[in-house]
Amino acid sequence: MLLSVFTHTSLLHLGINMYVLHSFAPTMIATVGAGDFLSLFVGGGVFASFISLLGKAAIRSPIPSLGASGGVCAILGAFCLLQPNARLCIPFLVDIFPHSFEASSTAWALLLFEAFAAYALASRSPLDHAAHMGGLLFGMYYGLSGSESIVKRRNAIIAWWRRIRGY
Repeated sequence: MLLSVFTHTSLLHLGINMYVLHSFAPTMIATVGAGDFLSLFVGGGVFASFISLLGKAAIRSPIPSLGASGGVCAILGAFCLLQPNARLCIPFLVDIFPHSFEASSTAWALLLFEAFAAYALASRSPLDHAAHMGGLLFGMYYGLSGSESIVKRRNAIIAWWRRIRGY
């Protein structure tokens, strides 16, 4: 699940993911720090891969899931909740449809869209909407609870694991 975050199907696929990541990276690194940014990206990517696997198993799809979009969606979800008043627009469409969206509303709208698309378009879409939804959920959880909550849960999980393993 980890390596699929760093593997892409084409240069266009990689380029789109890196363009979107680059759009949010400077603000997120300044907001949460480089360590949390990396943890959010990788953790979100792995969680998104897990959600994707569940979705693929549910529809019995043999199509593999590749790409950083789950991690990118985690960064986007966290950004939208940590910077709720920021304005977002759709690149290249802003000239045709000159409108921007409030970040906090965008996160919830995207989550609803991805949930619908993961269900309704699961076997017909070339995009992995389940992974996008998983990444958004991971990032939004971070945005709502912050890194302190994650560290507390991590320590509790490590303690639980050591207890059951007899350490």
